[in-house]
Amino acid sequence: MLQEAVTKAAKEWGPHKLSQNERRAIDDAKKTGEYWLAQLLEREAQGRFVHEEVKAQLRGSLRYTHQGVDVVDLKSGRKYEILSGSESNLARHGRRMAGEFFRMLTF
Repeated sequence: MLQEAVTKAAKEWGPHKLSQNERRAIDDAKKTGEYWLAQLLEREAQGRFVHEEVKAQLRGSLRYTHQGVDVVDLKSGRKYEILSGSESNLARHGRRMAGEFFRMLTF
């Protein structure tokens, strides 16, 4: 159920969903030749969008946070992290949350 919601939200994503601040930060990065940063900022914006869309769709016994794991099922105690699934994203979350056991929901 969660994976379906993540996949659906990711399909709805597009640059038109960027906020003005996000668009400005991406444009500034491109102007200074930091294309890697522009791409990272866009992927982070996409992740925030997917997180908020899933949160809006699925409530119930789920707790959503922006620190630590993204979603906790309060009934089972299972923890979920919403990830883009890129190699760098997986590595970064693996390092940041090395002591945490969670299931990955990738888009």
